[in-house]
Formats: sequence, C-alpha cells, structure tokens
Amino acid sequence: MTMSAWERLPADVRTAMLARGKERWATIYAGVATHNKVWRPLRSPMLTFAEYGAMTAFCDRLAELILQSCRRRARTVGDLRRLLGVPPGYIEFLDEEEVLSEDLLLAIRPDILLAGGVAKVVECNIDSALGGAFDSDGIAERFVEAYAGDPVLDSVRIEPPPSAVDARYFAMRDSLGLAEGAKVGLLFHMGGDYPDTQNPDKLIALLQPVCDRAKIAGLDVVVRPVEWLDLDDEGRVCVDGAPLDAVLRLFIPQDVPQGRGTDALASALREGTVKMFTSSAAWLLGNKTVFAWLWQDIDLMTPTDADLLHRHVPHTSLLTASVFDSAVAGQSGLVLKPAGTYGGAGVVVGPDVSASIWRESLSVALAAGGQVLQEYVAADRLSMHFIDMTSGEVVETEVPYCIAPYLFGRQPAGAYLRFQVPGAGSVVNLGQGALTSGLLLTP
Repeated sequence: MTMSAWERLPADVRTAMLARGKERWATIYAGVATHNKVWRPLRSPMLTFAEYGAMTAFCDRLAELILQSCRRRARTVGDLRRLLGVPPGYIEFLDEEEVLSEDLLLAIRPDILLAGGVAKVVECNIDSALGGAFDSDGIAERFVEAYAGDPVLDSVRIEPPPSAVDARYFAMRDSLGLAEGAKVGLLFHMGGDYPDTQNPDKLIALLQPVCDRAKIAGLDVVVRPVEWLDLDDEGRVCVDGAPLDAVLRLFIPQDVPQGRGTDALASALREGTVKMFTSSAAWLLGNKTVFAWLWQDIDLMTPTDADLLHRHVPHTSLLTASVFDSAVAGQSGLVLKPAGTYGGAGVVVGPDVSASIWRESLSVALAAGGQVLQEYVAADRLSMHFIDMTSGEVVETEVPYCIAPYLFGRQPAGAYLRFQVPGAGSVVNLGQGALTSGLLLTP
C-alpha cells in the first residue's frame, strides 16, 4: 500500500487537477481551522478505493484486538483505569461500573504512517473527540467540486470517501436510540488546542454547518462550549434554557477544568437525564499501554491476527528498569511515549536527539512511570504541491505526513490527513504549522 494513486493518474489529469487547485485554493480552504498563514496545498492526497477499504478493514480489526486485550485484564471501566495507573478523577464523566463492551468501539481514528508502503498504526484514538472530521470532509468535497466542468477531469472517477460528519451522527443516533428531532449539544472545551477554541462565538459560527448536517440523521444539533451548560429544575442539562436529549462530546475528557458546565454535565449523566456519545471509558482504550498489552498477548492470537500485529503495529513495550539499558543502547530504533498523553506531548524520538538527551529522557520517564517504548517507524514521505499565499509561488516537495481514517459505528467514513509544509521539520503537528486535508479516492 502506498500513497501513489496520484502518480498513477495520467499526466493530463494531474495537470488539470493542479490547475483547478491553483484557481480555487482560497475557496477550498476558507474557514478551515489552521495555524499556518503561509502555505496551502493544491490537491488532496489520494488512495485507491481498494487501498482505503483494506486500510479501514485492518483498523477495525485492530480496535477489536485492543478491546480483547483490555477485557483479558479487566471487566469494568474501573478495573481498567486502575490497571492503567490512571488516577481517580483524572478522566471526566467516567462510570467505573460500566462493563467493557463493543459499545466502546463506536468512534475510531488510528494514526497511520506508511513505511516502505506498509501502513503502521502508531496510535489508535478511540473516542468521540476525534478532531478534523468537518475540515477533512469539506476540503475533499470542495476539491471534487472544483474539478466539475473540466473536460479532462469529468472523464475520471475521483471521489471523497463517505462523510465522517454524517457517519458520526448516524452512529450516535443509532447507538443512543435517539428519536426523530432529538435535541443534541455538540460540545467543545474553550481551553482546547483546536484553533479558535478560545473564541467561542467564532467557533460556534464556524461549526454551524456541522450542526446543519445533523438533519440528515433527524437530529436537532446546537454547538456550544461545555462551560456554558446549565441544569434546569428537573436536573436536565440545558443549552440556552432548552434541555438536551444527548451530547456529542468533541473535547478530550481529561485535563478539563472544573466549572459550572462540567458539573452540570456530570450531574445529568449520573442521574441518567442525558446521554453522551461516546462514553468517556472509550478514551481509556487509546492509552498506549494497551499497545504493549497487544504484544504481550500475541501468542494468544490467531495466526491472522498475529500477522496483522507484526505487519501493521510497531512493537511496543512498557518502560521498566529491566529494559532501561537495552533502551539506551537501542536509541536509533525507538520512540519514547507517555502512555496517557495525546497530541504528541512528551514524545521523544530516539533518532532525533543526542545520546545524552535520550538517556536523560529515559531516566526521567522511568522515574515518572507510565511510559512505553515503541519501535521507530522510518516513514515514507508524500510528494505534494503547495502555493505560497503571498507570492503565488508553487512548490513541489516531499513532506512528512500522517493518514487517519475514521470509523464511526464500525463503518469507514472519511480520513484526516496531516502533513508538513515546505521547509518545516519532521514533526507533523498542527500547532507547528502542519496542514490538513481530506482524502480522495480513485479506482
């Protein structure tokens, strides 16, 4: 599997796509949340339909294996939290008596690097707070719209995957048993890292089209910061005085400051007066310790599942005193990761630092606990075309990238692409200027 669907297109098709991208990039990226004020891409990355199907199929099976590894060790959410070493109260809205079940696999977005054309899942996000669905859907759809009417492009099948935004609403409606017209709050946290979360009115306006899309699933959705929630006299959580039947949580359920809104939501969940997509327990499944458990369990797997692990999941183990010396010696092939963080926080890439920094990082991590060592993935690069928004210069270059397909309700839907820009470093981080896109598919 490679990201070479673009290169396999006829030259005249590629030329026409880039020409339309150069004409329409400003419209295509209008309203997209990004910190980058210099570059925009002239096209979306591409896969074939078959490649996308194969990628999402093994990701779905990997999520099942993750749940199986957790259930071998724990029956309830509380059991799992304790095994993972997560402090009480660290994850918000957690029902410790909830039984671990496939209901936790309703929203999945693995982060995938390609190495020699082989997909490597470096982490698997399992939670409703999977960013990028609206932007990636919209970018892919607007690129396709830009191609309409071109005689060269009209003869070629180029499509986005099914909408991730729509699929999430259908998964929510069906899993929670929501009735036609159910009132749903789309909740974000004002202190998040997502662009514009500190400007709630701006983000509410930006996400209004996401609310409008909910009509396809028969839902009445309003977007608000969780901080603005209240309780009515009947203990129901409310937005602008109107009680909610359910909430779709777009914020990660840890490191959320306490306040009136979070207290109101927690109370309503305890009393059963509101439903939430997804359970906060899903967030525990994405803890990187579970990747180490997968490798501990490999002899318990079928040959097919063991092959999936060997092929698609970098070897992962717990950092303990017994492996410290080998970890020091193996610097060039290892990445150090805190098990319970997200967004790349605390990650140290062995090949990118000096020997002294690597040893010191391992020492600090060992003392802190809750760290894993993952096999370093020498990732392929993606050839992309960019335009400098000020000068109009077009640059073609190879950049680091990450592909993150969504599965909602166990159904593939869309993909979130992140990639660096010309002249940037190797870390694909939105806060450091990386760009986003959707995915386009061809036969």
